Amino acid sequence: MTCVRTQSTLLPAARDLVPFAQSLGLLRLAAWYALELSTQVEAPFSTGAPLSQALFRQLEEARVLRTPSEHDSGIHRALYEPLGWCHLTDWGERFHLQVTLQAALLELVSRQGSVGGIVELWEALSTAEIETYLAHLFRRHALEPANASFIVHAMANDWSELSLARKRYLAWHATRGGTAALLRNGMDQDAARTAMLAEMRRRSRWLTVRSANNDLSPEEYQFVPDPQWKKPVLLSVFLSNVLPPGLSYWADHPSRLVDAISRSKTSRKS
Repeated sequence: MTCVRTQSTLLPAARDLVPFAQSLGLLRLAAWYALELSTQVEAPFSTGAPLSQALFRQLEEARVLRTPSEHDSGIHRALYEPLGWCHLTDWGERFHLQVTLQAALLELVSRQGSVGGIVELWEALSTAEIETYLAHLFRRHALEPANASFIVHAMANDWSELSLARKRYLAWHATRGGTAALLRNGMDQDAARTAMLAEMRRRSRWLTVRSANNDLSPEEYQFVPDPQWKKPVLLSVFLSNVLPPGLSYWADHPSRLVDAISRSKTSRKS
């Protein structure tokens, strides 16, 4: 039984699922599909808790779902984390909904002008990923995890041309210096953060210059998760359904999307 409530405007009918889903745009459609899959996959919904919360709110605002109350029945729940929701429209049985959402997503990705949506999703995932990784490193080294968000924001321009794998390397490298600064300065978190930012900026410039001059092999100064890492559901959706063939989420940069999509469309025509 699908949860319902009184609505001020007309909700879409079940037959309108595809146009309604595609009207959400690529980011929210991918998030909806991933959220439905999270009821069967034991992995995080997205690459970071703040991103998961933001996407859930966006789906609420788009009237795809709502947060359930304690008296609701038919609540959908993610397996891995405490996410629960009710649909505002009865879309039919779960398998049909998932298959239809995937087909709608694939068709949206194939359209002219899809690059902006793909970049938006890629950047949302990678930004949340590096912040989550940085906070994880901080917890392991007695640094303040709340500073991870500040550092990612502060580094936005400095490492904008680097791949996610190289940003992860920078995070690991700078955390070592931050820990040393923390000990030198009597556990002063602000001093540690300042030292980390300075080192990350210096090392980022060095990597950017060497990369631009083709002085780095593709494997150098790159950190990717180990094989036991639980891949987030939304990242799996992105890799399987959205990212064009030949591109790497970890080793490439969204700026390569235009060329990759052009090559992919040319090869399909020939």
